[in-house]
Amino acid sequence: MTDYFALLGEARRPWLDPEKLKEKYFSLARAAPADAELNEAFRVLSDPKLRLHHLLTLEGAELTAGRPVPPSVAELFWNSGTLLREVERWLLRNQAAGSTLARALLQPERGKLEQRLGKLEEQLRATYQAELAQLPRGEIDWPNEMSRMVERYDSIAYFTRLLEQTAEKRFQLAAG
Repeated sequence: MTDYFALLGEARRPWLDPEKLKEKYFSLARAAPADAELNEAFRVLSDPKLRLHHLLTLEGAELTAGRPVPPSVAELFWNSGTLLREVERWLLRNQAAGSTLARALLQPERGKLEQRLGKLEEQLRATYQAELAQLPRGEIDWPNEMSRMVERYDSIAYFTRLLEQTAEKRFQLAAG
């Protein structure tokens, strides 16, 4: 596995300054012909979730599926799932509505769902940003911090996925 941190001349750590990373990438990209590996390194290190996954993999962490939902995400995960299922049920009812009148009668509920999704998205973004702010900015004592970094990665991964699902449902509601 290629060490993308080394490829871009960065120390292995969970947090990187996005502007400095961008400057390094463009400097390296200008100095050499097009390089798919360099592009991939920049893509991975620019994304907090992908960067943390890459870092943990390099450090030998076990990132297999089946770990429990981190406590910092559990309640929000449950509430998000409940609302996303409500939206899915509304979309199915709207699709099955046989007339313009039937679809029109569903519109007030649609507005409420859009509003709730907006609030959920705000809450998810704020919590996601708070989680990112807790990433260590310096070197890490890996043997002692590994489990905490894996839990932080799990939280970031859940928040990323929930944000994607929320955006998808908002789009579907707007199109429906």
